[in-house]
Amino acid sequence: MKTRRAFLRSVAGLAAGTLLPQVSSALPRDAERAVKVSAYPFEAFSPREPERRQFGKLTFLSGLELRGNDPEFGGISSGVMDADGLGFLVASDHAHWIKGRLVEKNGVLSGVEEVVIAPMRAPNGRRMKETRYFDTEGMTRRGNEVFVSVERTHDILRFDLTKGFAARGQLIELPSAMKALDYNLGIEAIGIMPPQSVRPGALIGLAERAPSPRAREDIPGWILGPGGGALSVRRRDNFDITDLNFLPTGDLLILERRFVPFTGLSVRIRRVPIALVKPGALLDGEVLFEVDHSCQIDNMEALLLHQDKSGRIIITLLSDDNFSILQRTLVLRFVLG
Repeated sequence: MKTRRAFLRSVAGLAAGTLLPQVSSALPRDAERAVKVSAYPFEAFSPREPERRQFGKLTFLSGLELRGNDPEFGGISSGVMDADGLGFLVASDHAHWIKGRLVEKNGVLSGVEEVVIAPMRAPNGRRMKETRYFDTEGMTRRGNEVFVSVERTHDILRFDLTKGFAARGQLIELPSAMKALDYNLGIEAIGIMPPQSVRPGALIGLAERAPSPRAREDIPGWILGPGGGALSVRRRDNFDITDLNFLPTGDLLILERRFVPFTGLSVRIRRVPIALVKPGALLDGEVLFEVDHSCQIDNMEALLLHQDKSGRIIITLLSDDNFSILQRTLVLRFVLG
């Protein structure tokens, strides 16, 4: 969700000096095209404590601010990471694919390369941005299938990427209760249930927030398909859900965000044991990481995972800049444990 746009645009301190470069009007809007992206590395996650590396159970490795020369670069809401920890595929909330590779030097992020953008295609072949499916939020991958959730219509589309970015999304069947979510607070996070779970290979979807008038209550979710059913996530401290992913152990990670007027933005990650993730459950778990706007955060919406060559679990967070010059597209990289 483009949560609290008015707030985010007012937090100029999070985005000082981030005016975007001039955009060429000649870029074809319907085509897959290369994008020039400039990367600005930073070493300190907490400017007040530049030497600090430990934040809860996460150790900060490095970060980037990205600026692209295409009007559709930005708005990153979810994504998946290649096994090498460098290649990525992310979704913008304007229904575009963004693909590229991170560059590392001595284990520190230094840049990005080979970035391309392409519009997602609706079932009828039109650009999804021009249809009712324009607000894409969650993404997950199962082999060559990529699933993308649409927040405002409460839909999930399946793309067969063996056909490349020209693939048309196909709507999948969803429970009727999912359609009762609020207009701009729908399925924000989706994932594929891991082998250790009660429903290996099934889709799971979590809403951003419970529908009104129960907005402050526990957050609904669903395990989809045969043997699935509804579950919920305990809403704690007024945080909303922005993404999810699964650890190699199977445990569920939930990325959350909170905005409090006059106080600012906070980001949190909770870990839920996979044995608890089943129909009818109320999910809760250990807080691994929680920081506020005193650290280098923005509207963090995407949680990507991989293991490095030494077996460490690497968490990569990306931000949705809402296509605002007062916000940033950030890439934050941490190691768990």
